[in-house]
Amino acid sequence: MGSKGFIIEVGIYEVKGALFSSFLGRTRIERMESVPIKDGETAAAVEKILAAFPSDPAITLILPGHLFMVRTVPLPFTDRKRIRKALPYEMDGLLPFPVEELLIDSLSSTPSETGSRVMAIAVPAKLLQHYLSLFPEGRKPSIAIPDFVSLLSLGISKKGEDGVYGIVEMEEGKTSMVLIQNGRPVLARSIASTDGFPSVHETIRTTIKGIVDVGQKVSRLYIAGSGATNDFPPIDGVGQIVPLPPIIKDISLKEKPSFVTVAGGARAAIEFPWFNMLGLSSEAERVEKALKSLSIGAAILLIMGTGDLYLHSRTESQRHSSLKAESRKVFLSVMPDVKKVVKEDAQMKDALNKERGTLEVLTGKPAPSYLASIKGIEKIVLDHHEVRVREASFESFGVTIQGDGSSIDAEGLKKIFSGIEGASEARVEELTQGVEPNSYRFRIRIDLAGRGK
Repeated sequence: MGSKGFIIEVGIYEVKGALFSSFLGRTRIERMESVPIKDGETAAAVEKILAAFPSDPAITLILPGHLFMVRTVPLPFTDRKRIRKALPYEMDGLLPFPVEELLIDSLSSTPSETGSRVMAIAVPAKLLQHYLSLFPEGRKPSIAIPDFVSLLSLGISKKGEDGVYGIVEMEEGKTSMVLIQNGRPVLARSIASTDGFPSVHETIRTTIKGIVDVGQKVSRLYIAGSGATNDFPPIDGVGQIVPLPPIIKDISLKEKPSFVTVAGGARAAIEFPWFNMLGLSSEAERVEKALKSLSIGAAILLIMGTGDLYLHSRTESQRHSSLKAESRKVFLSVMPDVKKVVKEDAQMKDALNKERGTLEVLTGKPAPSYLASIKGIEKIVLDHHEVRVREASFESFGVTIQGDGSSIDAEGLKKIFSGIEGASEARVEELTQGVEPNSYRFRIRIDLAGRGK
C-alpha cells in the first residue's frame, strides 16, 4: 500500500537518487545511489542513475539552491491561489531577470497585520528547461524544487525546537542553509562554494549576523554533509552548533549521511505538496508541454483573430484620423503659450549658467554630470567584453546597473565599475547564475560623489 516516489538530485559533481515510499504521512527510504559526473557529462550521469531505478515512480528533481532567487514579498491577502496569481506582478522589478522569463512559486506565507509575508522563489525558465533536457522522453521530472526546500522539510520535522534554529548542508561545491521558526522558514540561502572551508564559515557567519542584528538569536544550528566537522568554529549569535541527528522522524541517514537533501526531498512531498517550480502538479503539464501548448494556442488565436481584426480595421482607421485632427487642433490652440514658455526657459538657462560659473569660482567644479557617468559606463562596456549592461537607472545620488557577465565574481565587478567617473563606492546587490555555464546576471549600485550637495 502507499505510493512510491523517485528523488534525483543533480549536483555540481555528482547525481544522487533515492527511491522512497510513503503511507499515511510516513516516509521510508528504500534505496539510495549516486553517480559521479565525469568530464562535465551530466546527462550521462543522469542516464545511469535512471537505469538503476524502476521507471514507474514519478520523479522529483532537486537542483542546487544557488540557481534560485528568494524574496520576501508583503501581500494584502493570505489565500494561496491569489498569492500564486499576484506574485509575478509583485516580483516584477525585484529580480535581475524580466519576470516573463521566470518561473515563480511561493514556499510559505506568514500572517501579518495587513495580510501576509510570502517567501517567493524564482528561477529562469530556460535554466530549468536545460536541466529537464538532461532527461529522456518518458522519464521527465514532474516536480522541481531547490535543495534548501529539502532541508526545510527535514527541519520542520524536527520536534522540540524553540526560537530560531537551522540546518546547514556542506557538500563539495555548494553550501545550503535554512533557518526556521515556528515551523516556517525565516531565511533560505545557498551558495556555490569553491574556495573551501573558510569561505563557507564566513558565509554562514555573515548570513546569521543579519538575524542577530535585528535582535534575534539562533538557538541551535545543525550541520550536515560531507563537509561538516565536529570542530566547526563558534559563531556569534548561535547557541549550539551540533551534527544533524542520523534519524529525523522516519528518515534515517545512518548509512549515507551525505544524502541529506535527497532524503529531505522525500519529506518535501508530504510537508509541501503544493510547492513545485514546474507549476501545480495536479493541473499543469511539464514545462515543455506547456511551451508547445502555448505555441499551438497562439497559432489558433491568430487564425481566429485575423477575421476580427479585418472587420475592425476600417473603424479604427476612422477613429485614428479623427484623433489626429483633434490633436492638431489642440496643438495649434496652445502654440502661443508654448512659444512663451520656450522663451522663458531660455532666459532661465542663461541665468543658471551665470550662477553655475559663480559657484565654480567659489567652491570649485561640481561632481561629474550624469552624461559623464553614462560615458564612463559606455567606456567600461567597450573595454571589458566580459560584462554587458542591459539597464542603468539614476536615482538617489547614484546609478544602479543591471547586466550580464561571464567568468567574473563580485569583487571583479566592483573593481570594473568603480572606474566610472565620480564613483565613490560600488556594491554588488545581486549576482545570480545565468542560463549558460559560467554566465551571471548582476545588479550593482554605484554611489556618485558630490550628488545632492
